[in-house]
Amino acid sequence: MKVLVGYSADSGGTEALALGLLMARAGSGSLVVCTIVPETWGHPSMARVDAEYAQFLDQHAQKALEKARLQVGGKVPADYVCKSASAVREGLLEVAAREAADCVVLGSARGAPRGHIRAGSVNTGFLHTAPVPIALTPRGYAPEPSTRLCRVTCAVSPAPESMQTVRTAHQLCGRMKVPLRLVTFVVRDRQMYPTGAGYDVENLVANQWRAQGTEGQNRIIAALPPEPKVTAGIADGKSWKAAFESVAWKGGEIMAVGSSNLGPLLRVFLGSNATTIVRHATVPCLILPRHAA
Repeated sequence: MKVLVGYSADSGGTEALALGLLMARAGSGSLVVCTIVPETWGHPSMARVDAEYAQFLDQHAQKALEKARLQVGGKVPADYVCKSASAVREGLLEVAAREAADCVVLGSARGAPRGHIRAGSVNTGFLHTAPVPIALTPRGYAPEPSTRLCRVTCAVSPAPESMQTVRTAHQLCGRMKVPLRLVTFVVRDRQMYPTGAGYDVENLVANQWRAQGTEGQNRIIAALPPEPKVTAGIADGKSWKAAFESVAWKGGEIMAVGSSNLGPLLRVFLGSNATTIVRHATVPCLILPRHAA
């Protein structure tokens, strides 16, 4: 498994590289650590300002990659790449295609709340165009050196569309040699002003959704190969925070969510449901492209 890490010499880059290491080690794979720098002007100036600027960018990139080398050490095979591009998204997409990367890992925006994920401008662009899974790290993500990837949790709904997402997650788990857990979220949002149906009816609907979720999970598990192992659970709470806290999360765990059906085939497109899950997640999230069924 080849993991491409979009790296910058800041906390976001360090966090992304930590997750990339975790995934590469689990899959007995390798890393490509990539720093993107702006393209310089194509027409040299008389004062050689363009050459000085290009030299400055190269020195900055090499210092960043040297920092990455120290973090990786000899834990996994790794290549270190500096790519000039007009935009970070275009540069990473080109490197991902050239290196045949199986996954791209990015850090959260600097303004993200600690322990949570927020997509910055680079991540948002990637989440609408990438042809490979995109992993995002919570701000402050720093697993212990002894931590190993131990499980992937896949968010599912009772809808048939979840089957393809689960199959993709199951295949990734097989490559990374970790078990898969299916989780359906039931959020009993008690707003100040409920619908005209009242809280009792809304709770009845939530219970029905929970029952359908359990039935859908059993149907999906029955259709999957026996390995890697698959378990299931319901995340039930009065809020998204409470729902996440209602199930146990391990230190070396990541969550997988599927792209919206409104997005293009073979591309990542984060819909409203997946966006809500990612925003409330306290573990790294893996967004899977939508595949042709």
